[in-house]
Amino acid sequence: MLTKRFNFATLVLTSAVCSALAIMAVSFRDKQYVQNEQAPQAITALSVPSCQTVTHRLDGYQFIKPLLYNDQTCESGNYDALKANIENAISQYKQAGNADNVSVYLKLLTTRDYIGINENEMYHPASLIKLPILITYLKMEEKNPGILNKKLVFTLPKGGVPQQTYNTHQIEPGKSYPIKELLKYMVAYSDNNATYVLNNNVDLEIFKKMFSDFGLVVPDVHDMNYQISAKDYSIFLNIIYNAGYLSIPHCEFAAEILSECDFKSGIESSLPQNVKLVHKFGEWGVANNPNIHQLSESGIVYLDNLPYILTVMTQGKDVKRLPEVISEISSIIYNTLKGEKVLS
Repeated sequence: MLTKRFNFATLVLTSAVCSALAIMAVSFRDKQYVQNEQAPQAITALSVPSCQTVTHRLDGYQFIKPLLYNDQTCESGNYDALKANIENAISQYKQAGNADNVSVYLKLLTTRDYIGINENEMYHPASLIKLPILITYLKMEEKNPGILNKKLVFTLPKGGVPQQTYNTHQIEPGKSYPIKELLKYMVAYSDNNATYVLNNNVDLEIFKKMFSDFGLVVPDVHDMNYQISAKDYSIFLNIIYNAGYLSIPHCEFAAEILSECDFKSGIESSLPQNVKLVHKFGEWGVANNPNIHQLSESGIVYLDNLPYILTVMTQGKDVKRLPEVISEISSIIYNTLKGEKVLS
């Protein structure tokens, strides 16, 4: 059963602009959350010596421990030259005034090597939070099959829904849509209208439990200042790729929607057309300060037998200059890795 929500009109959007988390805050006010003590909890990885692999598994079952993802405890040094090139590009963008802060997390899914540049710096997730919402709905479907076919009506709230710079297709007020279609609008088109409807019906217990299972800080949907790092956000892409948290068909469905993301100015702009990409972007700004903007993007690039996760988070004075920063970093990485020969 879908969860009842309180009225959007009782709230006022403040400093967060174009943020799915902001929409969650105005949709979920005064909702009391219930923690499911019976649900499986994520295992806390034990400390290990440097440069070893840490395996993260889902605990709480009697006989199994599903694999979530693997991590290296430090950079291997195999890609120091690539890292230096990325850092040099970032420095040039900063000197030109096109970016104030940039964070990068690159993880090779075949070898588990990674590169981190300010990867633990915190940013507002904005529409990046729509991927965790998608995962939540797919988990809801697994618990109660048929939910994705349920139709919901979009009623435009008093005061409207936050809009954003990069926006294409939107659902229309007064019309009903199956949840499965709303998920596509929310993720592929980053439609905040669809996000508003979905947030009013999401199971918050499952949403919060997911963050806990992944070992992440559970977001308070009332807190407009919730932030996440590039390294931590990359976990959501890892979860989709490994298919250890959701069923394989649902992970494939999530990846398919992500592959239809129509934001073309960042990671995708530097890739050949034949290279597959699943990705999501997020845009955040401060209403009373037009000189503070953040633009972030995270995706999986399917480079032959060397697929990799790339998350780039940026902040600058002009949001329309930030896609070029993401695109350049993506180009440097792709052009370096395309010559790599790694056994599958």
